[in-house]
Amino acid sequence: MYRLHAMGINIRHVGEFVIDREHGSGDYLLVIFKTNAWIRIHGEEKPVHPDSAIIYRKGTLQFYRTDCGNYVNHFLHFDMENEQADEFIKYDTLLTINNVENVEEILRMISWEQMNASENKDKYMSLLIDMLLTKLSETETKKVQSIHKKYDSELEKLRAEIYSNPENFQSILQMAAYANLSKSYFQQLYKKKFGISCYDDLLSAKIKTAQYYLTETNLTIKEISVLCGYENDISFMHCFKNRLRITPSEYRKKKLNYFHSEE
Repeated sequence: MYRLHAMGINIRHVGEFVIDREHGSGDYLLVIFKTNAWIRIHGEEKPVHPDSAIIYRKGTLQFYRTDCGNYVNHFLHFDMENEQADEFIKYDTLLTINNVENVEEILRMISWEQMNASENKDKYMSLLIDMLLTKLSETETKKVQSIHKKYDSELEKLRAEIYSNPENFQSILQMAAYANLSKSYFQQLYKKKFGISCYDDLLSAKIKTAQYYLTETNLTIKEISVLCGYENDISFMHCFKNRLRITPSEYRKKKLNYFHSEE
């Protein structure tokens, strides 16, 4: 039987959010990522795409962090008696969710059951958690194909260009023109393919580029703002602080102090 300890749906964090638990959280943990993130698994740090999940075994290192100051996830802390479904669960493995809508509907049902006054409440919740973990751990490896597959290549090239040269893109209309699509249709396809809006992705690319220059170069804030495609340094500083809750100068100082402390 499964026992729910805590859960959260669409939990949002801003700034440099990180979870780093060397010996886990003391129970089992399911994390469903709704934005880009980074995860350390089997000693290697890897990028995580939206609508991916991991089920941590009790006692396993839990390390995941925001990709660029904007992080959203669902989580479920739970325990089980006799580990009855242990052989069917894919622990400590990054999973791609094939049917996000079904998984999130089960999560909502679990949340509703928490408020249920029925004497069978614990039994219902255990069955729902079992269903959720089984669905996430199904051996089906086939990914859902894009219904707009013919645009996949163009969208992937565009995203690579955005992250390589974010200064070349200033608006959604400009990105849509690159892909030869109308603005509204482009936004729909981009979100469906990458799990993030084109505007948020562009901001993430600009901020990641800024983080690199702040850490690895001696360029001024004004020079970095130009390289990231901002009209002026004021707009750049406002956007940077809004995303990371820290100014560019404070970020640079913090990183330099960290590197010096490591030497």
